[in-house]
Amino acid sequence: MVSRSTGSRRDGIRVNEVVAWARRLPWDTRTALGICGVALLLRLLPLGAFSSEYDEGVYWQSLRAMAHGHPLYSQVFSSQPPLFLLAIYPFYILFGQSLGAARLGIALFSLIGIGALYVAGRAIGGRWAGLLAAALLAVDPLYLRQSYTLQAEAPALALGTLCVALAVEAARRADGVPRRRLALASGVALGLGVLIKLFIVVALLPAAIYLAGPVFAALCDAEGALHLPTRAVVADRLRAVLPDLGWFALGAVGACLVVLLPFAPRWGDLAAQVFAFHFRAARATSGGLRFHLGIITGAETWLPLALPGLAALALVVWRRVWALLPPLVWALASFVLLLRQQPLFAHHVVLLSPPLALAGGLALVLAAREVEAGRVRLPRWGELAVVRTAALGVVVAALGVGLARGAVALSAAGQYVPVAQLRMAVALQATTPPGDTVITDDPYVAALADRDVPPQLVDTSSVRIASGYLTARQLEQVIIRTDARTILFASGRFGTIPGFPAWIAPRFQRAATFGDGRALYLKLPQGPTVV
Repeated sequence: MVSRSTGSRRDGIRVNEVVAWARRLPWDTRTALGICGVALLLRLLPLGAFSSEYDEGVYWQSLRAMAHGHPLYSQVFSSQPPLFLLAIYPFYILFGQSLGAARLGIALFSLIGIGALYVAGRAIGGRWAGLLAAALLAVDPLYLRQSYTLQAEAPALALGTLCVALAVEAARRADGVPRRRLALASGVALGLGVLIKLFIVVALLPAAIYLAGPVFAALCDAEGALHLPTRAVVADRLRAVLPDLGWFALGAVGACLVVLLPFAPRWGDLAAQVFAFHFRAARATSGGLRFHLGIITGAETWLPLALPGLAALALVVWRRVWALLPPLVWALASFVLLLRQQPLFAHHVVLLSPPLALAGGLALVLAAREVEAGRVRLPRWGELAVVRTAALGVVVAALGVGLARGAVALSAAGQYVPVAQLRMAVALQATTPPGDTVITDDPYVAALADRDVPPQLVDTSSVRIASGYLTARQLEQVIIRTDARTILFASGRFGTIPGFPAWIAPRFQRAATFGDGRALYLKLPQGPTVV
């Protein structure tokens, strides 16, 4: 038997070993770890808060259905690629099968994105560039909000950013096995990211630019001016980078195949729900260019990254600092994709956060280097001091605004109490036995009441209804097959399905009302037929 003092000494030794290991790390790595630590603390605060996002109820009920053994797509309806729920499922199971447990997985994924941006920034512009990029992303209000919300954006962005960071590291290595391995790993990260959220495919552009760096380098002379290289030079450079691009493509395709292979028997269901559903939803919920611009500009929480991003654009145009071009291409591709995304929601705008943070962190450091190298002439009174002071002001403003708006978002998350949803959840608990299945158009309310919905109805969104993927006939079949005895009109969506309220009327009686058309219906008792 080990005495308590011996155990204490061993614990002390372990702590000392960790401290000693941390002290051996470079100062910038310790700082980056500190940024990630503070970021994690910020993300842990709202993990147990009530939800104001409809999608969280969908994914919470999806995880509950998976825990009961229902497979994705053939039973559990899911409009996202399979890796999102599969990646969050272990956290959900290991940490208590609650919404907070699933959100913890999201928070940890978001730290991967911050760390990957630090690696990319450091590889491109040095230590300070990496630290600034990581700090800007960590406090960005859009990224912060998605980092504790059960949605696919943060995990997908984390892997997309990791893809870019690995491509940058591959481009820095001399031709050889390490370079090929990094290119392969970059492709794997992209493939996995796409299988979490399809729009992360935009990370392909900056990754390909970095891997094909020698080809683009041939377009510039020693002064940074653009010029047209000879065909032979371009051909030689292409031959040099094609193996890297090949390994990158192999990693992306291989990762997709490994994840999708277990779904081969359900490929028809997967394709219908992930691809065909989105095409039909795009036609049914199409918004114009002005509408999309309004959503993007209305998401004012990305503004802390706008000023450093503009500095990056100015350096490219004015001083031809081509190191900033790939992040700006990444941001432009993300912006164009958002303009074409159907349907577009405000939380999709977080796609801009990693490229703008990377471009901003690089710009603030590279601007000072331009002055220090004498390539930019400013007034005699302290050229470098002027630039450093301006850069510091931009950093302080961006971080300050980001922290302030992030604090507002965290405070709002902690204060939000869905009174109407709580009333409906209490009514569900009072009228249904534990383990009972209910039919509702707000899956979050059912989960609050610790009740399940049929796996086919975890998603009853307006988009699914408008696209024709949820009809009255489908609802009726599920109700009859499951012998569901409780139906909750909680959000108004069921009321928009033609024919469904009329089908309910003779079969269910209204047990409670909650205003604005929200009501709880219980199945009428079926007596013997009178002859």
